[in-house]
Amino acid sequence: MTKPLSQQPNAHAFVLDDADSSDNVGVTLRAPAKINLSLVVLGPRPDGFHDLHTIMATVDFYDDLTIKLSDNEGIHLVCTGISCPAAGDNLVHKAAALLARQAGITPAVEIHLHKRIPSGAGLGGASSDAAACLLGLNRIWQLGYSHRRLAQLAGKLGSDVTFFLHAPVALCTKRGEVVKALPHRCNRSILFIMPKMHVPTPEVFKNYCHDDDLSQDYMRRVSYFLRSGDLNGLIIQQINSLAQTCMQLYEPLRNFREELLKAGISPLQFSGSGSSLFASSEFPEQIDQWQKQLEKHDFAQVRAVSFHNQSEPFLEVHHADF
Repeated sequence: MTKPLSQQPNAHAFVLDDADSSDNVGVTLRAPAKINLSLVVLGPRPDGFHDLHTIMATVDFYDDLTIKLSDNEGIHLVCTGISCPAAGDNLVHKAAALLARQAGITPAVEIHLHKRIPSGAGLGGASSDAAACLLGLNRIWQLGYSHRRLAQLAGKLGSDVTFFLHAPVALCTKRGEVVKALPHRCNRSILFIMPKMHVPTPEVFKNYCHDDDLSQDYMRRVSYFLRSGDLNGLIIQQINSLAQTCMQLYEPLRNFREELLKAGISPLQFSGSGSSLFASSEFPEQIDQWQKQLEKHDFAQVRAVSFHNQSEPFLEVHHADF
């Protein structure tokens, strides 16, 4: 039987009532996608990464992650839905293994990941799944790790993972792992346009040529909209330092974007390093019209989404007996 939920003040997730590790209990988490409202690459770092300044926000497009204790030792990961990496290469598996090592635990868990967010799309699906895994295991293993401690572990898993512990809107700097939650919100309607192609982020950064003048211009504009708290204004600036590199590397993606613009779908920008694009409008009916227009194309999946608002948790955690 499902047990009631309570919401912890100032937390980004619902917490479980009366969770008991002696019971065969589990958690189900909804791991949201993100978009980059702005993405400025500030330049290369000595460690081979790049310094970033990016504002990210979560939307109501989710993967589902269910975790339960097992009688058999090990991390037993099963993936359903769209294609995702096998267990050893999956960021969820890596998150579980990292937390187990940190806690000195021999893991015995079953994890079911149902994927909807495509990989290589710039939507942060794998990072969101990993963050959800850390939160879920922290609960069912009754570790009591603080938000800060989980964030430190998240930074070891990937640049975007920490963000999902601070959502729904945050400023991310350094290589992306230094995160400051923002009080500002964006209420424009969004249409995800997800081409059927994988764009590896390392490949885009490998081919990125830094333009310091362009980055400074981007930063002036981002700073203006941040000071005014106007994320609706920021999103239509279409600021993404990686967009040009992505289009140079993937000609079909560049051609598709040009066709979208010719069709009047604008403003239009890449999320992260691509391949996903998103269009935004202050009018939901405009998004509906664009969606119907694009559903005729086989090159991309389209989905209308909404931003999470301040009163919503970024992950919904449900307690259940299995």
